[in-house]
Amino acid sequence: MRWLPARAYDNGIYTIFSNPIGPDDDQLKNGNSMILDPFGEILAECRSMDDEVVVATCTPDKLLLAGGYRYRNARRPELYGEILQKKHQTTLKVEWMKPDKSK
Repeated sequence: MRWLPARAYDNGIYTIFSNPIGPDDDQLKNGNSMILDPFGEILAECRSMDDEVVVATCTPDKLLLAGGYRYRNARRPELYGEILQKKHQTTLKVEWMKPDKSK
């Protein structure tokens, strides 16, 4: 699960990922729930196929040192705030969400 540490790092946040274990229809879910720090390091991880709970200590100092915090502080909403306030109509164009006309 390489994407999960990357998302924790990108956003500079503690990330808690929960995942089921056991059979789910035609798939076997492996659990592998985990807690990651803002640098993408795994602090705690479930490694068995049994019910398991893990705990980790999350400290605010890591949040202040993480890249995501610096990015958030570098934002300049005065440059794009006016654009975001404009009225707009969103259009959903997702193929699989279109109504089935064959029925």
